[in-house]
Amino acid sequence: MEERARVVFTDGDTARVVLKRASACGDNCAQCKGCTPGMTYVEAKNLVGAKVGQEVILEMKGRMFLGAVIITYVLPLIALTIGIMLGPIAWNFIGLKISGDLSGIILGFVFMAATFFIINMIDKRYKKSGKLSFRIAKVAD
Repeated sequence: MEERARVVFTDGDTARVVLKRASACGDNCAQCKGCTPGMTYVEAKNLVGAKVGQEVILEMKGRMFLGAVIITYVLPLIALTIGIMLGPIAWNFIGLKISGDLSGIILGFVFMAATFFIINMIDKRYKKSGKLSFRIAKVAD
């Protein structure tokens, strides 16, 4: 994955860059009035010697990016679905008299919340290890 960004701070071989978050409406926000694109700040390895104010091309390995997307979006959906399917079975097993739909919704959200907690722990571990990181590939023209 490659993305354009602007360097706002450097410290040795590390740089803080800002990138414009893409909007869902193709940067025509006046038409859809549904999104508020903003700026995102990330740390990147600065092995090319980019300076503050320069436009750069950020790079992240495709497999790492795809893995992050799957962990962030797909796992919570799977957990929600499993919880919805297991909710009625779990409540009947425990012996509580509650609607099957309501029990599915409750257990689905519990599973999804647990998944978000696990994702947060994984994210902290990856940040410490440096495996999931951006690097400045080159200074843009």
